[in-house]
Amino acid sequence: MSNRLFQGVIHQMKEAIDKVFGVIDESGTIIACSELGRIGEQMSLSFDDISSEVFTANGYTFKSIKSNSGADYVVFVEGNDIISNKYTSVLAISFSNIKYYYDEKYDRSNFIKNIILDNILPGDIYIKARELYFNSDVMRTVILIRVLEHNDVSVYDVLQNLFPDKTKDFVRHSVS
Repeated sequence: MSNRLFQGVIHQMKEAIDKVFGVIDESGTIIACSELGRIGEQMSLSFDDISSEVFTANGYTFKSIKSNSGADYVVFVEGNDIISNKYTSVLAISFSNIKYYYDEKYDRSNFIKNIILDNILPGDIYIKARELYFNSDVMRTVILIRVLEHNDVSVYDVLQNLFPDKTKDFVRHSVS
């Protein structure tokens, strides 16, 4: 889904940026590009060597888009001049924010938390559940656990290990 999200933004920015630019995934494949014919091409780029700083290689300027799990994507701009450097930095910030808001909007765990905390309108629950592909005709259980003393073993970690299937089970941690 990020591919379409990135490609939509690139399509909008294509007129403003006079260079070839795009996004590479962790396998080195171009997933979105201002030149549509380049989508699917492989770029020789090692994700192990990528830092959060802008760097140049093979006539391109690169910058990683970081997330909680590390570098998911890399933005590239053709050229290794100061303009390419600036474009790459701006594009990385834009794509990072877009990905963050998209992930937050379609985060199933966040949706469950909002239901439990009553932060969502009852009429919106069914609409949002359909968007997130929840089956609405299933019995569900909510277990609330109150910990009075903090021990060395985290109750949250134990519960998370009891319910490892992240697609069906949701373990949320809340401090009150």
